[in-house]
Amino acid sequence: MSGCAACSWEVQVEDTFCPHCGAPVVDPLIGAVVGDRYRVVSRIGVGGMGAVYRAEHTMMRKDLAIKVLLPEFGGKDEFVRRFEREAESASRLQHPNIITVTDFGRTAEGSLFLAMEFLAGESLSSVIKAGPVPRARALHVIRQILRGLDAAVAAGIVHRDLKPDNIM
Repeated sequence: MSGCAACSWEVQVEDTFCPHCGAPVVDPLIGAVVGDRYRVVSRIGVGGMGAVYRAEHTMMRKDLAIKVLLPEFGGKDEFVRRFEREAESASRLQHPNIITVTDFGRTAEGSLFLAMEFLAGESLSSVIKAGPVPRARALHVIRQILRGLDAAVAAGIVHRDLKPDNIM
């Protein structure tokens, strides 16, 4: 949470406009450098525990995604431990149907972040909203999901947030 630049009203990370005055809400991470090497370009979305951003590695000029633990959870040990477990577990997985996690650390403000490969395209939820998915495509997607889940389970990891928004 932070204050609206126009009226100082409290706004949430997921707000695009201030609920009080209607001014656009500027995300303070946009343009910031996270972990001394990742410049945040834009926000991709906000989930239950974190916000996900498109970023660029400042030295390699490579696009990637950064997930940052939401400030309201940063001071709660349970959420910090869960985020740390997510980072550690995900970093052990190497599979074509699972996103690759490459780094973990803290922002200058102390928030935890996770760096991972950036996947261009649309989420499964967007595909579903567009209308019925042809059977062949649906089966192809389901097979890929199951391959990824099989690899995770074989590594002793259970995905705790499997949903169409998290599938590209």
